[in-house]
Amino acid sequence: MAMRGHLVWLLWPLLLLPQGHAQFPRECATLDALRRGECCPDLNPGPEPGTDSCGSSTGRGRCDVVTADFRPHGPQYPHDGRDDREAWPTRFFNRTCHCNGNFSGYNCGKCKPGWRGSSCDQRVLTVRRNLLDLSKEERDRFIRALDVAKRTIHPHLVIATRRSEELLGTDGNTPQFENISIYNYFVWSHYYSVKKTFLGEGQESFGAVDFSHEGPAFLTWHRYHLLQLEKDMQ
Repeated sequence: MAMRGHLVWLLWPLLLLPQGHAQFPRECATLDALRRGECCPDLNPGPEPGTDSCGSSTGRGRCDVVTADFRPHGPQYPHDGRDDREAWPTRFFNRTCHCNGNFSGYNCGKCKPGWRGSSCDQRVLTVRRNLLDLSKEERDRFIRALDVAKRTIHPHLVIATRRSEELLGTDGNTPQFENISIYNYFVWSHYYSVKKTFLGEGQESFGAVDFSHEGPAFLTWHRYHLLQLEKDMQ
């Protein structure tokens, strides 16, 4: 049965935020951004912050209030309000970038899949070949690319190492984030979407529902998940 609470859509807004996902754009992993609850980085930073929020100076996007689904969950999930992924990403941010047209990304600096160009108005036809049909040389080149992704720090995203209530550290002034490689981010974002719900010290975590694989958004989410790895590797 579908979950009404829409945790199943976790990765969709995460990757648009971004995505993010306890994954955060570097520009939003700061004490100021977290305290303001706003993740609207400048696409082209100027002398003063906020001069090109979400690429607003060129019409790519705007900083807007997050629209989240606060409808109650179905009976399969009896722990409303206990998981950071609920009503994503409102536990961390209530204002994020809203991109116009075919623009995408946490700062509206990229194009949606299938589009390219400075205005994201050029269609792209991508042919993805079956790995089994590749020559040995082509397969080796693909594996080398994966190895590079495994060893390359993601230039745009970091991961949170604590839950929302502990994110600013024990002193309340030290954001808890770490770097992550491009490939490990791919693995981590998958893990974060399906992990159990932490219910507190001394309590068994709740894992009766797989919010990603058992939800109605599975096919859409999984395809977008792979597209993100493809784009990051490119």
